[in-house]
Amino acid sequence: MKGTALLLIAFAGACSSAPKPAAVAPAEIPALVAQTEREPRNAALKFRLAATLAAAGRCDSAVVVARAAQSLEADNVRGPLVVGACQEQAGRYDEAIATYQDFAAQHPRARGVAALRARAELALRTSAEQTARQALARETELAQQPPQAATVAVLPVLVSGDSTYRPLSRGLAELITTDLAYIRTLKLLERLQIGVLLDELKLGTSQRAAPATAARVGRLLRAERMVQGTVTIPSTGAGSVRLTASVVTGAGVIWPVAPATGPLPQLLGLEKQVVFGLAAQLGIALTEAERQRILKEGPRNLAAFLAYSRGLEAMDAGDYSRRGRARRSELPGGVAAAPGGANGARARAGRRRPCRLPLRSRRARARHRDRPVGDRRGPVLRHARRLADPW
Repeated sequence: MKGTALLLIAFAGACSSAPKPAAVAPAEIPALVAQTEREPRNAALKFRLAATLAAAGRCDSAVVVARAAQSLEADNVRGPLVVGACQEQAGRYDEAIATYQDFAAQHPRARGVAALRARAELALRTSAEQTARQALARETELAQQPPQAATVAVLPVLVSGDSTYRPLSRGLAELITTDLAYIRTLKLLERLQIGVLLDELKLGTSQRAAPATAARVGRLLRAERMVQGTVTIPSTGAGSVRLTASVVTGAGVIWPVAPATGPLPQLLGLEKQVVFGLAAQLGIALTEAERQRILKEGPRNLAAFLAYSRGLEAMDAGDYSRRGRARRSELPGGVAAAPGGANGARARAGRRRPCRLPLRSRRARARHRDRPVGDRRGPVLRHARRLADPW
C-alpha cells in the first residue's frame, strides 16, 4: 500500500494553493460515483473519484475515470498521477515513467508538475532496484548469454586524493557516458542502472575499481564493454591532475587508455582526451563531425559541474532534498563565484533551466523500445544537451 499512500500525498499536494478535498472512504465510493454521473462535466469530481478508486485497489476503473477527467482538463496533473501510480502498482515502471514524463513535456508549466517529476524519479529508482535484484537472482543464467552488441556501461570514476571532489565520481562517469553517446554506433547504459547494481553488490571502494567487478557488472547488464576510470586530484589543489580510463571486456581483458594530465581547472578538457582514447580502444574511428561535437558540448565551469555532480550523487542515493540543494547551487548564486568569468557564468545560468529529469517523448520511446534493459540513450543525449550550455 506504500504506492497508494504516496499517490494520495502527491494528489493532495499537486495543487497546494487549492482547497484540499476531504478523504473519501471506500464505502462512500458508490455515492461519489452517483454524484459523478449527475455532474458528468465536473472534472474535479472525476479526478477525486479516480484517486479514491486507486486507493481502494480498483486501478482498472481508476484509470478509466482519470482519463475521462483528463479529457475535460488536459493540463491537470492529477490524471497522470493516478494513471502512473496504477502502472507502478502493476510493476510496469517504464510505462509509469513515460506517463509522468510525457505529461511534463507537454505541460511543463502545469500546476503540480514538480510532484509528477518527483514521482518519475522515484519510479526510475524503484525500477532500477528491481532490475538489479532480478539480474543478481539470474546471474548464473545471464553469464551464459552473449552481451548486447555495441553496448557500453561506464562505471563510476574512482576519485583519489582530495575528498572534496569525491562527487565527481558520478559526474565524470555521466560526462563520459554523454560524450560516448554522440557516437552513433554505441548504445550506452544508464548511470542509475549501473549505480544501483553496484549498490546491490555491496562492494567496497577497492572492489568497485577492480577489473573483475567491471566484467561481472557487464555480464549482469549484458554490456559488451565496460569503462572504468580513475582521477587523482592532489589534496593541496596544486600540481597535476591525472585522469585514466580502461575498457574492460566481459572476459576481464583490459584495454588501457593513455592517461591525461594537467592542472585541475583543465579537468573537463582532460575528460575529452580520455573519451577520444576510449573510442580508439573500442575500435571506433570517429568522424570529424562526432569529434567536433564532443569537443563543443559539455560544461566548462568546474565549480558548477562539481555542484551538478553532488546532485547526481544525492539522486543516486535517493536523497532528493540534498539533490534539490545541489541543483540550487548550480543556479546563478552558486555559479557567480565559480572560476571562468562570473558575468558569463551568470548569463549562461540565467537563460537555462535547472537540471531536471530528462523528458522522453513518445517518438523517443518508440525508437528505444527494442534496446536492452537499462539502455537510456535518449535520456543520455538529453543530458548532453543539458550540459551543452556550460553554466
